[in-house]
Amino acid sequence: MPNYKEYKSVSEFPLHIQNLSREELEKAYQEIRTTYRSLTNSRAQLVRRQSEAKTNLVKLQNNLKQTTTALEKVNAEREKLQKSLAHSVAVQKELKVWGESLNEQVGGLKEQMNATNQLLEEFESVYEEVNKEQGVLSIGRRFYLLLTAAKRLLNTDIQDLIFKNKTASAQEESWAEETPENINRKLLDD
Repeated sequence: MPNYKEYKSVSEFPLHIQNLSREELEKAYQEIRTTYRSLTNSRAQLVRRQSEAKTNLVKLQNNLKQTTTALEKVNAEREKLQKSLAHSVAVQKELKVWGESLNEQVGGLKEQMNATNQLLEEFESVYEEVNKEQGVLSIGRRFYLLLTAAKRLLNTDIQDLIFKNKTASAQEESWAEETPENINRKLLDD
């Protein structure tokens, strides 16, 4: 803590000067003058410090306003970025769901195409078999085979065929697994 200068009190100076000698009077005058100069200097320092404090306070207030404004801008930008991020995440989820849906649709269409190809191949194999037979007596049989193959091609529900193919492949897979029952069955067959 700074040391404060102590000034003489007014009561320490003589109240009346009639009883004072010239030397005492000059000495009191010099002390009053010195004290007054010190008081004037102290007052000037106080006024200067007060004006500096006011200037610093104004600067601090301006800095606070600028910082508050910058902080508000940053918060607004952060909120905008958060909204953008939330929107991007939502769009990404929608795209993912849509992509999965498309994959399921493509998978379903592939299964339908494979089932249709299977029906067409069966019809073609019957047709080729019928074309190979060249007898007059086999006309009825050939006609029956072609009619049955055409009926199967035209009347078979693709979804039923897909379901049958899936269950057949699942059964084949379970048959091909190396479980103790399948190994024992294989050993008995051999």
